Amino acid sequence: MKKTFLILWALFLCSVQALKAQDSSNPFVHCLVLDKTMSMTGHGGTDIWADVQNYCYEWIDGVPEPSTILLFTFDKNIYGPQKFEINSASDKEKAKDAVRNINVDGRNTWISFSLDKAIKHVYDNYSTSHYNRRIYLITDGKEEQPGADLASVLHNYESWKGDYDYLYYVDLRDMAPQDVANIIDDTDDCSIVKGFAKFLTITPLFKTVNCVLGGSKSFEQHFLIDNETLFSEMKFSLRIDSIKKRGTENVVPNVTITPSVDINKQMAQKLENGKYKVKFSLDFRNESTCECDIFVGLPGCSQSDKVLRFQPGGFVIQARNKPAPKVTTKKGMGWH
Repeated sequence: MKKTFLILWALFLCSVQALKAQDSSNPFVHCLVLDKTMSMTGHGGTDIWADVQNYCYEWIDGVPEPSTILLFTFDKNIYGPQKFEINSASDKEKAKDAVRNINVDGRNTWISFSLDKAIKHVYDNYSTSHYNRRIYLITDGKEEQPGADLASVLHNYESWKGDYDYLYYVDLRDMAPQDVANIIDDTDDCSIVKGFAKFLTITPLFKTVNCVLGGSKSFEQHFLIDNETLFSEMKFSLRIDSIKKRGTENVVPNVTITPSVDINKQMAQKLENGKYKVKFSLDFRNESTCECDIFVGLPGCSQSDKVLRFQPGGFVIQARNKPAPKVTTKKGMGWH
């Protein structure tokens, strides 16, 4: 019986690890949890609803293609989600129409309750092994739910999240008390931003490159930066997220990016408006004969509480034993 239990326990642990496995190149789900209480339209203060709508339109424009957008609204209840598969500009217009048609008539700002429901929906329907998730709570108020426990909500988020998930609390009127800000700051991959924080997207132009195994290889990656004026307030790093043998899930621990490369305005070379390049080296620390895919991630951090980011999906280096005759590129632009 004890042996059987140990076998079952080992299988359970393996299944948990499989569920937690996540890839930087997975498609992204962007979940917007939007306050629809009447304070947005000036009840008890200034009418900011038109500004909020324009802000959401900007947010939608910044969502990379392809992605999924989920739109929730909330007051003391939560409504939705409306789901939009984003593959074109016309898809983004449909999401904007949904924001345009929101009826701002709610009373009572139940933040913890609504955020908890949205998080559970995302994690129940978009698995860690197949999706990367972004959740954006946008509110102009402070918590009004009796007995609200934001710490418990964020603890659940922290225990469920994958390596490329992130949660933003957008505090439009700077209403969150310090204890709420402290809880958010103490939660991994979660941050609070004040006011109408701006969006920045950094996108690698090339998704896949082939190289020959062995020795040290030098690469140059090009990036598109939107909202370029904010680039100086962001810092991204190149890192190896995983290395997989071709045809297996085994990790090959014999490759490193040397030296570690940061992407910011000082270290990237500008090519033209909105386009930069970064050089880095890849060392094969032993002469492995294992062909492998090297998944390069782009984790980033904001140096300002006025900037949000859309985490890019990274890119893949395909290492082979023989020279590859062709490089897969995006928009006809290749590696150097």
